[in-house]
Amino acid sequence: MEKSEKKLSTIINDLERDKATNIKNTLSSLNPSEIARLLESLTQRERNVLWQMVDQEDEGEILKELIEEVRQNLISQMNASELIAATQDMELDDLADILSDLPNQITDQVIKALDKQDQNRLESVISYDENTAGGLTNPKIVSTRRGVNIDGLMKYLRNMHSLPENTNYIYVINRDNQYIGAVKLVDLFTQSKEMPIEEIMDSNVKAINADVLAEEVAIEFQDLDLISAPVTDSNNRLLGQITIDDVVDVIQDQVNSEIFNMAGLDDEDDMFAPIFISSKRRAVWLGANLVAAFIVATAVSLFQETLDQIVILAVLMPIVASMGGVAGNQTLILVIRGIAMGKIQKSNAIKLLNKEALVALLNGFIWSIVVSIFAVILFNTKWEIGIIVGLSMLINIIASAIAGVSIPFFLKRIGIDPALAGGVMMTTLTDVLGFITFLGLATLFLPYIV
Repeated sequence: MEKSEKKLSTIINDLERDKATNIKNTLSSLNPSEIARLLESLTQRERNVLWQMVDQEDEGEILKELIEEVRQNLISQMNASELIAATQDMELDDLADILSDLPNQITDQVIKALDKQDQNRLESVISYDENTAGGLTNPKIVSTRRGVNIDGLMKYLRNMHSLPENTNYIYVINRDNQYIGAVKLVDLFTQSKEMPIEEIMDSNVKAINADVLAEEVAIEFQDLDLISAPVTDSNNRLLGQITIDDVVDVIQDQVNSEIFNMAGLDDEDDMFAPIFISSKRRAVWLGANLVAAFIVATAVSLFQETLDQIVILAVLMPIVASMGGVAGNQTLILVIRGIAMGKIQKSNAIKLLNKEALVALLNGFIWSIVVSIFAVILFNTKWEIGIIVGLSMLINIIASAIAGVSIPFFLKRIGIDPALAGGVMMTTLTDVLGFITFLGLATLFLPYIV
């Protein structure tokens, strides 16, 4: 983090002082991913200046690392020849990711610039959704038919002059291009040249179906400690492979998406977008929260008479709602992340619900006693009010924990991302339930308090 901050500070200072030579020297020491992070950290004016100083050979690699909105803005400033040059040497799976951001006429030119084999490979990749295994697939692999011996395969590899990037396996197929197994590249150098590849082929290297969701691919890579994996279509025809670098991107995108969604934001949005655009995007989420706030205010207004008679209740109300909100959000975040990682499903949801309810009961009981005592001592109020505060807080904490488990499953069932709407629902529920419980108990026991 310190190194990144220092690089960003250096670039900004050099941009402000128009030190082009210093900027180019700094950029030459960075890899495309680091330059992409720098571009995302600059204002649009600074970003445009820096982009003009980027080495043209790195433009394609940088574009694929950028978030969607920043990439689109930079692409809009490039002419046809620049875009074709930038995309010329890109891996086909990376090219497929940015193809939709290119103007239609440029897309056609980029595709025509590829040889026939790569055009067919690219067509195969873009036929699948980008959030599936097929969309992550790099079709540039090395495959061979069964029946070949190691010597014949080695001659074939030497004639290729260079192997595709991240080649760990040579994939074995039949005459219909159906996947059979995989041969480790290193094994070709440790076995007899006359040995048929079937004898060193590992048939336990299982292929991933192209329709599998990217999140499931990431889980499989994590569970099996994979570096790469073959991808096949529904007819077991070999399409290509997925490598660990693509899976790391999936995991990073998933984490970013969850964090941003909880605030009603999109992780592909430019943080330095124009003020009006950013305000417009956030207005919808603020409006949703305003509706929730009015629901809470309406619930409180039902007990106006009680509040008029016992003013101290208005002082203590936020404690009940806040404690319930914290407990509920702890469970909510735990469950949302667990569902995303495949650790929490219907089969173990009830067990988790029971566990979280007991945790909430224990914590709620302890802290309700503490709050009751402090309410009486600090605010010099009646012990009856202290008991009501503690009891209502206990009820709210338990209910919030139950809701923290239930809300994500409910939202997922109706097709809404739990990370997007879960926070608003939880805040509204804990506030409404906390206030109604607290003020309801106070109203019920009002004759004994006044």
